[in-house]
Amino acid sequence: MIRGNMRGLSQMEDGKTAGAGVFGCGKVREKSVSAVEHADGFDYEIVRSRRRTLSIQVTRDGRVEVRCPMRMPLRQVRAFVEEHGEWVRQHLAGVREQMEERPIFTEAEIRQYREKARRGLTEKTGWWAARMGVTYGRIAIRQQATRWGSCSAKGNLNFNWVLVLLPEELQDYVVVHELAHRREMNHSPRFWKIVEEQIPDYAARRKRLKEYAGYVDPQTAPPDWEDG
Repeated sequence: MIRGNMRGLSQMEDGKTAGAGVFGCGKVREKSVSAVEHADGFDYEIVRSRRRTLSIQVTRDGRVEVRCPMRMPLRQVRAFVEEHGEWVRQHLAGVREQMEERPIFTEAEIRQYREKARRGLTEKTGWWAARMGVTYGRIAIRQQATRWGSCSAKGNLNFNWVLVLLPEELQDYVVVHELAHRREMNHSPRFWKIVEEQIPDYAARRKRLKEYAGYVDPQTAPPDWEDG
């Protein structure tokens, strides 16, 4: 499975950061009534739950959530937000910029691209599968918020129709990535070896794929369009 790394979600927990733009993912179990507070340059929602850590999260749609233990004093929460206010503002700016860069398509355009993706990706998958000596089940073209593609345990493949907007070499990488899961349903060194055998420069293509963050889950018009 390839995630687009586009969720626009960044999180900081107790001031400690952990790579890849996602900071200290704390697991929330039970939410209580939340409250909205204001900081310098942004509003944020306080979500209390049965957790032991304090974290700030910037979501892909530009919201700021502060998650904290049920009985943590409000002054401590506010102090934490103030301490990391600059971090929040920087990530909010990045999310807003990404949202502005997302392409907007009409319903008719989306249908045309979906059909183009269905034809093109089906052909690519057949060609690469034969080359790699693997089989697969059905192919589905979807609109997915965070994934470029995925492969189920039964060998069914899902591809994001937005792939058709990307360069051919990146489409090939995604197809090979998913087909490699027909041998290794993981991302172990063995898996990446399979990918590398077909695409020696896969690491560079994988890196380039991240540049198309704004293309995943693109804004559409009309807004009530649903993927079928």
